[in-house]
Amino acid sequence: MHLRLRLPALLITLFVLAVSGCSNDTAEEPPPPAPPASSEASEPTPTETPTKKPKPKPKPKPTDALNGGKVSKNGVYAVKIDNVAQARPQIGISAADIIVVEEVESSLTRLVAVFHSSYPKAVGPVRSARNTDVEFLPLFGKPGLVYSGANRKVQANVQGSKNLVAMERSDRDSSRPAPHNVVVNLADLAKNSKVGKAPKSIGWTFNGSEKAWKRAKKSGKQTEKVGADTFTFTRKGKRYQIAVNGDTYDDATTRKNLLADNIVVLSVKNRRDTDTTSNLSIVSETVGKGKVSITRNGKTITGTWQRKKVGSPMTFTDAKGKPIELKPGKTWLLLQG
Repeated sequence: MHLRLRLPALLITLFVLAVSGCSNDTAEEPPPPAPPASSEASEPTPTETPTKKPKPKPKPKPTDALNGGKVSKNGVYAVKIDNVAQARPQIGISAADIIVVEEVESSLTRLVAVFHSSYPKAVGPVRSARNTDVEFLPLFGKPGLVYSGANRKVQANVQGSKNLVAMERSDRDSSRPAPHNVVVNLADLAKNSKVGKAPKSIGWTFNGSEKAWKRAKKSGKQTEKVGADTFTFTRKGKRYQIAVNGDTYDDATTRKNLLADNIVVLSVKNRRDTDTTSNLSIVSETVGKGKVSITRNGKTITGTWQRKKVGSPMTFTDAKGKPIELKPGKTWLLLQG
């Protein structure tokens, strides 16, 4: 009797234990505990700061070949100007970008007023051409040479030059005594004539900065001889007032003094001109090389000028071979033999 009662209870107990064991075998194990956080992992990884590329320097704006200012597309006209006392005051030459002083015959001098940025209505007194002009003026491309005549051999050279446009004139101003009375309307002449394109470079370097001139030699009033004439350059503010034989240059049109920003003195070889009808004429050689002195803002640098051939530019370099920088503005250039 007791055995019968215990048997079912035993079976129930065994069943419960079996079920319980199966349940424990299939239960998921709890996930392993997370490892402790590393102090290094908690810090952010540093990132490199990108290196900024330097901005490219802007290209310098092109400057005019003759004056270092804003580029002008105007052609170049070189006007031969009388330089004796009876011819002064000259007319319209204060508008010239460059004025060249050259020796002719009997130790006299003439001026060549080189116009490019503007053309005055009246320029003069105009005088005759020389063989020095035929060699020197092609520096400016194929300019118009405005002159009032020449002896037959020089005339043939001027008119036969492939590097010049000959423009002989005889327009007279009755208020002036002959032969100092040929005056041209350059504005009209330029409008009704054709010359070569303005050169992009004549070999000159312009820079308004004084950096390259810091160690240049200081200079005061400057005196230079060309032929029998004495030229003086006196500081007037940041420019120079010019005089010849004590007579200050004025412009009859503006009634103001002529002023220059640069004084360029070329040491040249003068030789007797054999290609002319005059036995007194000379030629100043401007092809080759020689000494040059350049003055601006009260300082002077001495160096070398060089020009390989008639159609070549003319360079100015210092003792180290670096270009001598001219001040943007007007230049007086003296051919000193």
